[in-house]
Parts: sequence; C-alpha cells; structure tokens
Amino acid sequence: MAPLWQIIFLADQQPVDFTAMGEHFRAENAHFNLPHFIILALVVLVIASLIWALTRWQENENAWKVDNPQRLFSDLCKKHDLSSHDASLLKKIGRELQLTQPASMFCDPSVLVSAMKLEKFHDLHGELTKLGEAFFGYHLWKQAIAADKSVHQDASHG
Repeated sequence: MAPLWQIIFLADQQPVDFTAMGEHFRAENAHFNLPHFIILALVVLVIASLIWALTRWQENENAWKVDNPQRLFSDLCKKHDLSSHDASLLKKIGRELQLTQPASMFCDPSVLVSAMKLEKFHDLHGELTKLGEAFFGYHLWKQAIAADKSVHQDASHG
C-alpha cells in the first residue's frame, strides 16, 4: 500500500529539470563554501589523529612485549620483595660477572657462588648467603656451596 501512495505523491510533484544539473560546475557560478571546507578539514584532522594515536599505541604495545633482561631482573626483585640494597648488590654482581641475563641469579645458585669467590664481594659473604638461602632454600644453597670447594674453604676461614 505504501508504495502506491508514494507513486501517487511523486506523480503530483513537478518534473525535475535536468538542464541545470551542471550549473555549479561552471566558473561563473562556482563559489567557495568556507563552512564545508572547515568541516572537511576537521574530518581529515580527526582521521589523521586517530591513525597517529593508534599507531603510537600499537608501537607501545609491541615495545612492552619485547624481551628485556633488565625489566625481567627488576620484576624478579619486586616479586622476591628484595630491599633496594639487595637489588643493587645483585645488579653489581651481574655487572661484575658480565651476565647478559642478570635474572639468572634467581635460578642458578652457582652464579651467587661465583660472586662469593670474587675479592670484591668477600666482605658480603653473609648477605650473599642470606640471598642464596632465600632464593634456593637452605639445602640447595648448601649443596651449591659444597660443590665449590674454594668458596667453602673461604667461608670457613672468614
């Protein structure tokens, strides 16, 4: 029913004059419409800003996912509730031993045992023992110490 009424309504309208269809394209009738230009410029600006923001967000997401040994080390220090003194001590050990993965100190007791052998850390034997026992447990830490006779002998002399 509705299409019939629309046809009757359209038939009652005046016919469309297609002769002036290109009138606005002629130079004498052309005019600059500032509001349309401003709207177009704003739309382009908003789209460009969105693309830029999404690109930056994507770059930040990718940067966050990249393997970072220092971030892993810092995260492990936080998870183990280490004091800033203990964390800086472990950083010094990592630099002194030239570890590419400083987080390896949290999973390999021989790294801390190696640090105990260095003259630079001899006076920190008690602190390193405390950290070793905290990371690996008493028995595993003692086993790592016993495996390295030189540290065991140094510990008994100190």
